[in-house]
Amino acid sequence: MNYKIIVISDIHYGSDNLVRIIPLINEANYLIFCGDGLRELMLFRDEIKVPMVCVKGNGDYNTNIAENASIVLGQSRAFVTHGHRQSVRKNISLLLDAARLKECQLVFFGHTHVYYDYIVKGIHFINPGALCEGSYALVTGDGQNFVSQQCIVHEP
Repeated sequence: MNYKIIVISDIHYGSDNLVRIIPLINEANYLIFCGDGLRELMLFRDEIKVPMVCVKGNGDYNTNIAENASIVLGQSRAFVTHGHRQSVRKNISLLLDAARLKECQLVFFGHTHVYYDYIVKGIHFINPGALCEGSYALVTGDGQNFVSQQCIVHEP
């Protein structure tokens, strides 16, 4: 199967950019949300027609959504987190340890507001940047190999 995944993070009370990309989300196989703005995302959940994997970030309060999740995409297992607990603003060493522990080949995270797409020690790390600043990721792959592309939301 060929996968098309939209990855977003850090909506931060700015749902305008989310509304603009809902048609693109609905063309994908999955939406992966890496935290911060869960309340805004849930306001539009009925408009989103694809399966979602969501985690809460350090700015998401009063919710029973977990801080970490995983999803199997073909032959690959992906770890989803916001990243604040793994101190991703310093480096990704704790995130690398978590991915190894969970035997994941992909990691989706947020928190830094900076797009990130690197393979480190055989694990593919993707941060979509901050949706509140217009950044999200389009991730495509065959279930074993994935490619990420930074996308920017454009004003109408």
